[in-house]
Order: sequence, then structure tokens, then C-alpha cells
Amino acid sequence: MEASTLRWILIIVGLVIVGSIFLFGNPDKKRKPKASRKEKKAKVAKNARRENPERREPTLEPTGEDVRERELEGLDDQGDPEFQRELNIASVEPIKRPKPPPRRTKPAGPPPEKISTLYLLASDNHVITGAELLQATVSTGMEFGDMGIFHRVPEGSEQPVFSMANIAKPGYFERDEWNTFETNGVALFMALPGPLSGLDAWDSMLATARRMGEILQAELLDSERSPFTRQREAQVREEMREYDRGKKA
Repeated sequence: MEASTLRWILIIVGLVIVGSIFLFGNPDKKRKPKASRKEKKAKVAKNARRENPERREPTLEPTGEDVRERELEGLDDQGDPEFQRELNIASVEPIKRPKPPPRRTKPAGPPPEKISTLYLLASDNHVITGAELLQATVSTGMEFGDMGIFHRVPEGSEQPVFSMANIAKPGYFERDEWNTFETNGVALFMALPGPLSGLDAWDSMLATARRMGEILQAELLDSERSPFTRQREAQVREEMREYDRGKKA
């Protein structure tokens, strides 16, 4: 499989996972409130007083040594108004660090002209296990391959007709964890142009999705994560016909 094809499949998998997050929801984690800048300053000043409990008797005219010690102590006591007046903050120049050189990346090639996606969501609170998923892929002729996902690759071609990823993060499957694997659903997706025409690739992916849905007891959803209806099927088939006509023109 070509490197550019792998890059775009990886990008598509990422988009599929983002869409799946909207499907299942992703509640925000509670974050602890951060301490304010004023509280941090008060804490620093308190620690400084603990570390320097000795107090010096005041004199009428401070010596040069007293002034220097007062300035050093005042570095940790930023809440002292008198010290803030003596310190010229504007005179302190920030440290300028050189910016790292831009990284050069190899171009990923032209993006896909069209992407189609189908979802299989476990129904009735059913969870898809690793054993069930393997049975479904074997029955439909899909093979585990690049990037830890399944592909339908025609004979004599390196580019897949369509692929299948996990709808849960991170999107790929662990080869050695089938005995403990569980998921709520999978996503089948195809990118055009591919090894087959748009309509032939779509018919192949739809037939595979329906067969896998029967084996996995999963509901078939369209790219908008709505139930896949006959009307939606006719609409997508017409879109594929238009795409194929445009490629021939």
C-alpha cells in the first residue's frame, strides 16, 4: 500500500473517531479550580517569612548592606507596595529564546475526492466482543492489516476498496487482545478514487455492512448517524453514479 494512501486512511480514521464522539457523547471532565495569582503571591510571601524568622531592628539611616538585603528579601515579597515602587519592572527584559526551525514533512499526496461512511451500532445494549467481530470479518472477506484496522483489498491491488475501524478511541484494534476486546460499534469507510468505480465500491461496502450487521446484531446507520433507509440508499447510489460520470468525462 502506498505511503500517501496510508496517510489519508489515517486522516479518515481520525475523522471517523471524531464523528463517533458526537454519537456517544464525551462529557467534560471536572477540573480543579486553579489558584489565583494573588493567592500564589500570598503563599510565596508566607513561605519566605517562615524561612527567615529573624527580624532586624530598624535604624534611622539604612546602610548599603541593609538596602541590598532588603532588595533580596523583597524579591519574594511582591505584595509590598514600597518595594514595588522601588523595583523598575519595565527595566527587566524578557529572555528571548530562538524559535525552533520549522519541521519539513513529506506531502501526503492529493486528498480523496469523495468519502463515504457507514456505522454499525450494537443494538439493545448489546456489546460487540472480539470473537464476534473476528467471525464477522472472516464471513465477509475482510482482512486485518495496516494501521491496526480491517480492509477489503481486491486481488492484484494494494489500495483498499474500503476499510473498517473501531468507533471508540483510539480507532484501531489490538491484534493480541481479541479475547478481552469489546466495543459499541464499528465504522466502514471508503475513499475515492479507488481500485473500483464509485458505485461498485459503494455496493460492496453496503453489502458487507449489512451482512456484518446481521452477525453482530448491530443497527446500520448512515454518515449522519441516522438509520439507513431505502431513500438514503437510493440517494447515495445516485451520488456515486454522478461521480463515475464525472470521472469518465
